[in-house]
Amino acid sequence: MLSRRDFLMRSALSAIGLALVSVGLQACSTDSDGGSDDAPPRRGGTLTFATTAAPDSWDIHVSVSSLSALVLRSVYDSLTNLRQDGVVEPWLAKSWTVSPDGKQYSFELRDDVTFSDGTPFDANAVKANFDHVVAPATKSRYAKTLLGPYERTEVTGPHSVVVYLRTPYSPFLGAVSSTYLGFHSPQILQDPGRIIQGGSNIVGTGPFVSASLTPGQKAAFARRPGYGWAPESVSNQGEAYLDGFEVQFLADDAARVGALSSRQLDLADQIPPTQVAGLRGQPDIEITGKDSLGAPFTYYPNSSRGPFADQKVRQAFQSAVDTTSITDGLFQGVYGSGWSAITSSTPGYDASVEGTWGFSTDKAKRLLEEAGYTTGGGAFRSRNGDPLTVTLTYASEFTTQSQLDYHTAVKEAVKAVGFDLQLRPLDTTGIVQAFSTGDYDLGAASATGTDGSVLRSLFHSEQLPAAGGGNVARVNDPELDGWLDQALDTPDGTERNSLYGKVQHKVLEQAYILPTFVIQRTFGSQKRVKGLALTVQNEPALGRVWLT
Repeated sequence: MLSRRDFLMRSALSAIGLALVSVGLQACSTDSDGGSDDAPPRRGGTLTFATTAAPDSWDIHVSVSSLSALVLRSVYDSLTNLRQDGVVEPWLAKSWTVSPDGKQYSFELRDDVTFSDGTPFDANAVKANFDHVVAPATKSRYAKTLLGPYERTEVTGPHSVVVYLRTPYSPFLGAVSSTYLGFHSPQILQDPGRIIQGGSNIVGTGPFVSASLTPGQKAAFARRPGYGWAPESVSNQGEAYLDGFEVQFLADDAARVGALSSRQLDLADQIPPTQVAGLRGQPDIEITGKDSLGAPFTYYPNSSRGPFADQKVRQAFQSAVDTTSITDGLFQGVYGSGWSAITSSTPGYDASVEGTWGFSTDKAKRLLEEAGYTTGGGAFRSRNGDPLTVTLTYASEFTTQSQLDYHTAVKEAVKAVGFDLQLRPLDTTGIVQAFSTGDYDLGAASATGTDGSVLRSLFHSEQLPAAGGGNVARVNDPELDGWLDQALDTPDGTERNSLYGKVQHKVLEQAYILPTFVIQRTFGSQKRVKGLALTVQNEPALGRVWLT
């Protein structure tokens, strides 16, 4: 489900790539808990893993889908690693310094790393990859946004680079920990069109090697001999324990859950909330899950046109929906409620927003009356002869049944106060066009991010969907822009979070958002799978997994 939600946000909602590397998740396992099982790790065996679909692109620099990072994290390493506590630690970069103006990042690289084709990982490889990300021919959408105000990379030595930014960008060190900014072999980059073919054309520095691909069905990966440069916090510092793993692409939730229950799978991604309790009752199944960082699943009214251009109408919509009851009813306690523009697990979350808004049909009706919308004896309100009709535009291909159920519940809730909410499914081409041009009244999406900096992508006036941003509410507020710009130039975390708190309060007061539920990525596994831990980005760290 997350991959489809992720697609709804990143691709269908204008290909913006808001799943910035997640950070600091509240988790049931940590980056180093691969050593928590009683039995010592053992080598050998192939893990069989299923997720919902193949990546949208096998070039990690092009992809906008969370599935790409899920499948390829074990093939690609990053400059830095983001620990569960939010601390950035060395990985392929062994150290770094930041210029006083925050616009130059100087990295010293490890000198013992190679790509699986034998090519050395060095300063030229870093430059070649970052240049590939920003090259117009690459058509990168998400990875390019992670680099922020990137200007250029300068090679200053065999294993030394300086990355120049046009303006300060405080999330940069966390952003370069992302799988989406992992490194292709420079040899492969000489013909980058090969990468999208997958299979042996995927060449990274990680603990596994891409071995084969059966398009639309499965991909196989083998242990990388000689691997030995994991981040310090990772329990397994050497070669992977598994001989390899196979990823199957099973779109049907029931098929994945059934295959896990019948032991045809060792690990299954995206267990539906309604299936979690039943699987927990099976003695040989374990459930691992984390709340996602960033934005909860949120409805964003288009504030630039139609009824939602009126703040009182937006506030009425926000007040008309009992999100807690809907979330509890649909997800049976697996997903929690969201109260702000970012989740409570996200660094920068301001808990003081809780209780500042909530469900009240009386308030919703009063606000609509004040805005001039009257019932006139009918089911729906109107103003000056114009009906209070709004459309929720969404991507039909990537919207899950749970999301559709939520849309339907919201439709019924706002009908009770006089809104005529119509559901408008579009194909991917149509949804990209609609959100790029502003031809919609309401959108719905979730987003992940390194910290509160995801708020910039969601609400800065320069981050409209057509520009590659996630400002689906089409907010144009100089005060918000000022706080968000200032946050990028503020190195002190406490001061930066204070600015993010102001943003959260204002977007709720202005009713630019209706937060609903906090997505949890949930995996089911056989108990013979040991050492399973989810990274900060909610990806299974297969380099430290073993089978009994």
